[in-house]
Amino acid sequence: MDVEEKFTDCSLLPQVAVPFMNTVHCEELLLVGKLLGQVESGEAPDTVDATLAAWVGHTEAHFAREERLMMEYNFFAYPVHQMAHEEALQQLQAVQQQWQASRDYTALTAYIREWREWLQQHVASMDFVTAHFLSQFNIQVEL
Repeated sequence: MDVEEKFTDCSLLPQVAVPFMNTVHCEELLLVGKLLGQVESGEAPDTVDATLAAWVGHTEAHFAREERLMMEYNFFAYPVHQMAHEEALQQLQAVQQQWQASRDYTALTAYIREWREWLQQHVASMDFVTAHFLSQFNIQVEL
């Protein structure tokens, strides 16, 4: 599997028991794939800025939604899952700040490729368990 496919084929992500979570994961993967394409082709920094900001915003909403549901339904592993979100979001925000300061295309590319592996692991572990728990409730979420 080539790098491009890992960022454009949502079927390569683990699927979880709550459909809206699969949709959000796919949206994020495709957004980051778009960013990777921009960075690898050396697009103008303003273009990269906008897509990177969209990724940060999407991630903030993604994590906030999951955390709200975990709290609302008293998910037993909320503290661990929330901490993983907090660490990932802080790292993403730091990468955004570093990009804005340095315009280092190589560093941003490296982070994006590492992030893809993080997403795979996070979905297969924490999100898998969370979704299994939440699937026992008839949760309807508008995205």
